[in-house]
Order: sequence, then structure tokens, then C-alpha cells
Amino acid sequence: MGRTESIVKESFKRELLLCFILTAMLPVVISCVFMTRVFKAKLSRDYEKEAAAQMENVGRVLAEFQEKAETTLEKIASNPAVLKGITETDSWVQSKAYNQLYAQTGKLREQAQFLIYDSEGKCAFTTSSSGQMSNLPPYWGILKVARTHADETVIRRAGDGKSPSLQIARAIIAEEECYGFVVAVVEEGHFENILRNAYGDKSDIVILDRFWEEVYSTKAAEAEQLGQKLRKRRMAGEKIRQAADNLHFYIMPVWGDKLFLILGREVVFTDDITSALVGVSAAIAVFCMLLCMSVATFMSEYLTAPIKRLTKAMKQVQGGDLDVRVGSGRKDELGQLSDNFDRMTGELKNYMEMQVRQQRELSDSNIAMMQAQLNPHFLYNTLDTMKWLAKVNHVPEIATLSSGLARILRKSISAEKFVTLSEEIKLVTYYAEIQQLRFNHSFSFDVELPMELEDCIVPKLILQPIVENAIIHGLREQEEGEILCNIYEKQGTLYIEVIDDGCGMSGEMLKLINSKDREALKGHIGFYNVNTILRLYYGEAYGVCAQAGASKGTKVILTIPVNKEERDAENTGGR
Repeated sequence: MGRTESIVKESFKRELLLCFILTAMLPVVISCVFMTRVFKAKLSRDYEKEAAAQMENVGRVLAEFQEKAETTLEKIASNPAVLKGITETDSWVQSKAYNQLYAQTGKLREQAQFLIYDSEGKCAFTTSSSGQMSNLPPYWGILKVARTHADETVIRRAGDGKSPSLQIARAIIAEEECYGFVVAVVEEGHFENILRNAYGDKSDIVILDRFWEEVYSTKAAEAEQLGQKLRKRRMAGEKIRQAADNLHFYIMPVWGDKLFLILGREVVFTDDITSALVGVSAAIAVFCMLLCMSVATFMSEYLTAPIKRLTKAMKQVQGGDLDVRVGSGRKDELGQLSDNFDRMTGELKNYMEMQVRQQRELSDSNIAMMQAQLNPHFLYNTLDTMKWLAKVNHVPEIATLSSGLARILRKSISAEKFVTLSEEIKLVTYYAEIQQLRFNHSFSFDVELPMELEDCIVPKLILQPIVENAIIHGLREQEEGEILCNIYEKQGTLYIEVIDDGCGMSGEMLKLINSKDREALKGHIGFYNVNTILRLYYGEAYGVCAQAGASKGTKVILTIPVNKEERDAENTGGR
């Protein structure tokens, strides 16, 4: 779906075509859907009414049979002749008991088979025409339930899965003692007699007990094993009706929730009807679509021609060509859009040229100004040191100071802005030697520079302010100290670490240096100038950061992209 939407939005012509199609197709689709829904709703309402009537009729028939069966069992269980027939062995007494059984069940013998059992579960009398008498265990099953519920009529499913039946039983009680049981057995043929003419030919009936075990199914439902399917779905927590079924199911509890009546009816809105409606709708839709495509193709070609030219011109502008022009001769809105585009590209070209020129001038001015700030500050300190040594020692160290100062001063006033890393190390080494004389060799200065990094190009005089800070502030009030300049490369970035073992920086100062706010560093001229120079040349991802040492001291890290281009190109502005 997302890919289709993207393809349509990539072309105004396709959007226009889609607009025409939707305009023509929506009324057709809405009409077809509305017609289908109305037709389906009408059939469904009639179908529901008919099904509800059948369910009500079947439930009524079953309720009438239940009432008659319970009344009959209660009469038989309270009949003295029946009680004598199961407690005495006299044939005449037993004959009278059988006659009573036969007389009481006259209206129900086509709907159930009635049996009388003694207290031991032995069948004494039956209304079965075959004369077969099967015994029942008195200590489990329906006889046990009837014994424990002496004042009630109990109902249970009986038989195996292939030929289930329904048993309705009542205990024969006299003087609070159970002497036997009267049982009505409703089998498949009996259910057919009970439910005859209670439902339509197109319906299937399934009767389940409270455990959803099948008690009775019509022939069609039995052939499809409908009862077993519904029970499996109920036990698995699935929906009773599933997509693969071709039936609607209606469920109603009967006999006080002891049984469940399920009526299955064929789906009225069949696939054939649906296919016919879909076919008619599809034919109308195809005709409308062909008509729309013809009109949309003609209109889109007329409307999209200037848009295509404008799109092509925009791609050229994206590629950096600001000299492109559309030059449309149209007088409508698309022509105005093309004229505005031409005017915009011209103004954009002029603006970008002006911005580049101003930015170059601003960067050159800032860098020159900040590098100039380094020189007088350092020169003043060095001259002050030379003056002090000359007065106190009168020794040749002054020659060393003068020589180192001359080299540094010569490099600082030169026109070049970039030097090799090896040259920068030489300059900072000269500076360290001067400071070692000033502080009577109270600290050592070492450099670790791999040979492969010696020709890396860096801005000149970026290490001197950092080393100066380590000497003046890091090693203050210490008799001995060490300063290490460690240089390495990692993933295209040059790392220059200036590490001292001095008193370290405060947490506030570390936080200030590591912040991206250059303005906050203005009070610390050395860090401010170096950080500003690096970020102006290389971007905000590079610059100066600081860390507290592992045990004491401070580590200041300068990050610069590795660049080994010709220095002449760097010093003429090519970066």
C-alpha cells in the first residue's frame, strides 16, 4: 500500500488520473455497496425471523415433552401398585404394576421408552416392544444421582458416541427409603417423533447436554458430525461459527439449562448471489474506468507539460546549476509559477555568491585576529624572561632564548596559516626550552609523534597556548613536573594530547572547556583562540576538550581531521 501511494504521488499525471477515476468510481461503488447491503439486510431480517420462530417452536415442543415426562414419572414413582410390583414376587402384583406403567405412559410411548428398576438396579418392567431388560448400576450414573436427589427428576446423557440417548429418572421413595427407580429413555427415533414438524426442511437440529456432549442430531447434522465439531470448538474456546461453515447457528438453553438446543440453517446470502452482484458491479466499474482513463490522459498531457519542464529545471538546480531557466510562455498559473522560479534561481545565485564571499572574509579576519593575539602575549612573557635571566645570571642561556624566540616570532609573523605537524612540534619545543630556562628546568617536556603523522597539515601555533597553560597553571608551585605531547590517529581523526602531572583543573573549568559555548571561554584567551580556530576551519565536530588525569594533572585533547595535502594549497585557502 505504501509503495503504491508513493508511485502515485511521484507524478501529477498519475494523481490527476486517480482523481478522475475516484470521481467516477465512487458513486458506482457506493451504489453497488448500498444495494448489496440493503438486499442482504432484507434477506437477513427475514431469515432471522424464520429461524427465531423455528427455535421458539422447537423449544416449546421440548418443554411440553419435558413437562409431560416429569409428570408421568412422578405419577409412576408415587403409584402404590408399582411400589408393590418391585418389592413383592407375586406374579399378580407384578402384573398390576406393569399395567399401571403401561396405562400411565400411554401418550408418551412413541416419544420415550419407560423402565422401572428395583433398588439394586435390576430392570423389573419396561415398555419396550422388544422386551429387552438391561440393568443399571445403582451406585453411579443416573440411578445414583436420582437416589441423592429423591425429590427431583434428573436428566443425563447415556450411550456411546454413535448412538446417544437421553435418560430421565426419578427415585421411588416410600417412608424416606428408596425402593427403586422409574426411568424414561429418549433415543433418536423418539426425538424424531417429538420434533416432527417443529422445524423446516432446511434446518439442522442438534441437542447437547450441559457438557456439550451430543444427545441428538438430525440426519444431515449427524452426517457432518456437527455436534462433535461444536463441542470441540467450545472446549477450545473458539468461535462456534467459523468461516468454513456454510451454516448459521442459533443456540438456546432448554429444560432449565440442562440441555442446549442448536439450530443450524444454511447461509442465505450464498456465493452465487454474491458473485452475480460483484460481476455486475465489476462490469460497470470497468466501463467507467476506461472512460476516465481516456479523458484523464488527454487532460493530463495538456496540464503536466509545463510541470515536467519545471521538474527538470528543479533537478538541475539541485545539482548545483543556478543558471537554468524554464522560460514558459503561458499566461496561466503554471506560467506564473515558471516565471517565479526563474526569478528565484537568479536571486538565489546572487545571494549564495554574496554569502560565500562574506563568510570567507569573516573567517580570514577572525583567524588573523586570533593568531595575532597569540603573538604579543607570548612575546611579552619571553622578553620578560630574557630580561630576568640577563640581570641575574649573566650566562649564555640568553642566546638560547633569543634563538628560540626568533624562530617562533619568524613563524608567527609569516603569511602562511598552516604548517606540518613536525614544524608545529618544533615550534612548541622551542617554546618549552625557553620556559625550562625560565623555570630552572623544573619540568620535562617530551613528544611522541609517529613518523607517518609528521606531514599532517595543522593550523600554526595551536599547541603553544595549550603547553603554556600546562606550564603556568598546571605545574605552578611544583618543584618538578612532566609534560607529554602524545599524538596519534584514529578513524581519520588526529588526536593531540597535552598531558601534565600538575595540580589539575577544577571541575567547573573542565566543564567550561568541554562545553560547545565558545563565548564562555573568552576569559581564557589561549583555550578560546585555539578552540575557535579549529572549529572555524574544520567544523563544530572538532576543537578542544579536557579531562582530569588518572591520579593527578590534566589531559587537554585537540581533535583535527587528518589532512596530508600540499601545504601551499592549504595556505591559499583550499581545504
